[in-house]
Amino acid sequence: MTFPKIPRLLSKRGGTTGWFSFFFPVLLFFCLSWSSCAHTPESLPAPEKNSQVFEADDKIILKAITRIFKDRGFGEPKVELDKSRLETDYVDQGEWRTKAIATVKKISRKEREVTLSVITEQKSSSGWQPKKLLGKEQYEKIFNEIEMQIYREWYKAE
Repeated sequence: MTFPKIPRLLSKRGGTTGWFSFFFPVLLFFCLSWSSCAHTPESLPAPEKNSQVFEADDKIILKAITRIFKDRGFGEPKVELDKSRLETDYVDQGEWRTKAIATVKKISRKEREVTLSVITEQKSSSGWQPKKLLGKEQYEKIFNEIEMQIYREWYKAE
């Protein structure tokens, strides 16, 4: 009885044959490459931001934004005066949570640019997923409220 001829993987010296030493690393490379790409999580979208310019001092603007965020139910925001930045904690509402961030940047002696970002996330089985809910009109409404509150803060200061 004769057995079928099976290629030898090892040469007589104990090393590997030419085809094995070439194809095994190539096969290993493709298997590792394929398995590493099997599941790549979706990249998180950058938070939506809108900006508007106001003619007021940093402190007045930050006071106005703090008041607006409190009135909208965000609680007491954390104010970083040295960075001219204001951030709220997440406010949970069932399967949703929302957070607001505002930064004030000096443009000129009188003008300041306020950048506002409202981050809304929805709970899912894989964690919190960011969702875009606010459009340009909603941001404009918030900026109008901030502008009115700036005037109120000026009136209080006098």
